[in-house]
Amino acid sequence: MPEQGTQSEVEEREEFIKAFCEIAGFQGRFAYCLMSIYAVNPALFEYFTSVDLYPFLLWNMIYGIAVMIMSRPSLKPLVPVHRFTFSLLGSLAFNYSSLQFFHWLAANLEGMPILRTLLGYLSGRVMIVHLIAFLYHIDTRCTDVSNRARRLSAFEAMYL
Repeated sequence: MPEQGTQSEVEEREEFIKAFCEIAGFQGRFAYCLMSIYAVNPALFEYFTSVDLYPFLLWNMIYGIAVMIMSRPSLKPLVPVHRFTFSLLGSLAFNYSSLQFFHWLAANLEGMPILRTLLGYLSGRVMIVHLIAFLYHIDTRCTDVSNRARRLSAFEAMYL
């Protein structure tokens, strides 16, 4: 279906969508960062609030990571329903496996809250960086040259 409106309206809409996706992706990554600490040491957050943050962080993680995946250049050629489905399933799989690891840390390092919190945060950083590196790999190796992302030297170092 062709875009409606003048050229400037179309460009403005595309800029809005791009900014929205960047903010939503940041929102998901920030919620993921907080969850990597909260899931292993919720008592740390009791100093600031008595509210259970788990559901809020969980839904923001799922939403933000799904939008981050959906906005990738390599998925642009797909039909929107498939792009949405792949993004949602990818986000659910990534977040579920991360939470399983965080719960494993919490159960196995029960008497060591500082170590548990540090390992939760560091493992969360490692997992999110690898997700971003994987998405970068897919985007820079896609066959559609018009949707191929610009290569970055920081990520190119992972190749032999």
